[in-house]
Amino acid sequence: MLNQLRTDFYRLSRSWGIYITLAVTIAYSIVIIVNNTVGGIMVTSDSMKSLDSNSVWTLKDGLNASTLSSSLLMYLFIAIFVITIGYEFSQKTYKNTLVSGITRFQFIISKYLMILLNIFVMTLVYFFTAIISGVITGRKVGMSWGNLLTQTLNHSIVIAFFISIVFGIAILILLATSSVVISSIFIVVFPVIISVLNNIVQWTWLKYIDFFTAAVKISLKLIPNSQLWNYVWVSLIILFVTMFLSIVIIRNKEL
Repeated sequence: MLNQLRTDFYRLSRSWGIYITLAVTIAYSIVIIVNNTVGGIMVTSDSMKSLDSNSVWTLKDGLNASTLSSSLLMYLFIAIFVITIGYEFSQKTYKNTLVSGITRFQFIISKYLMILLNIFVMTLVYFFTAIISGVITGRKVGMSWGNLLTQTLNHSIVIAFFISIVFGIAILILLATSSVVISSIFIVVFPVIISVLNNIVQWTWLKYIDFFTAAVKISLKLIPNSQLWNYVWVSLIILFVTMFLSIVIIRNKEL
């Protein structure tokens, strides 16, 4: 599995797509901080209360704004999904990997881990860009540097994890349909559909699969500690089931 991780890392490092994704991620973070704006498509009214757009943001405010705006990262990171696993299935080259000695289990897990790692690194760069942009523009810290950096790391972990859940489901769809297009479309429409349904219907269980809203609220501490682990356990169960089904499907694929 380590060899597969190294191979995937090499492929990503040689792809212009990953560098373009990184550049757009950095540019997006800079625009948010310099213009005191909040982007994204799933910003809730309760989470917006933590910001005052009429005042000069501190670095802490910039971190919160970047968290609120990070829903667009999921769409930028589709490139990671396509390069890491989508391309292999579109070109049928995954068969060469499987006959080289790696097990189906190792193949699926290594792909998910590589996607998760890249999403985490990109997200961390996104938040650190926000901090650096704030420093360059002369913003005050708004809290101690230790707490700011700790929150930056925590936000990166939470956002990356919940984004990876959607990508994990997309892996399952890719294996079931053998279509990069369908799995990529799923990444685009799933969060939007869940967010819209969550605002229209009164199904309380929907909030547990509204992964991105959950990620933002957990990062900004808008979810009580008594409910926090409900979100985490539901996400872990979905991830486990998704990985299990993915392994079952790929074991039944002909080489």
